[in-house]
Amino acid sequence: MILRKFVFAIALFTSQSMLAHADNAKGEEAYAKGEYAVALVEFTEAAENNDMNAQYNLGVMYEHGHGVKQSDLKAGEWYQLAADNGHPDAPTALQLLYEYF
Repeated sequence: MILRKFVFAIALFTSQSMLAHADNAKGEEAYAKGEYAVALVEFTEAAENNDMNAQYNLGVMYEHGHGVKQSDLKAGEWYQLAADNGHPDAPTALQLLYEYF
């Protein structure tokens, strides 16, 4: 019974991670094509599910005003969440943002 619960928990975690990653991947594809509205929807959904890559990507969108109103404050918030979740580039992006804020 314990093994069954463990296997279920692993399967649930993996499926949730894959869903969040899939949304981020769709967002990255849309972003690369300049389809910022689609990217925003995909990144936001994934970011709200704690996808560090989507959080970082939202930071980029807000920092540069791609498909959203440019906001260093919102960029910083998303970069901070990404950094808190372990994104390797987010601390540097956050530092650079504050350096030029």
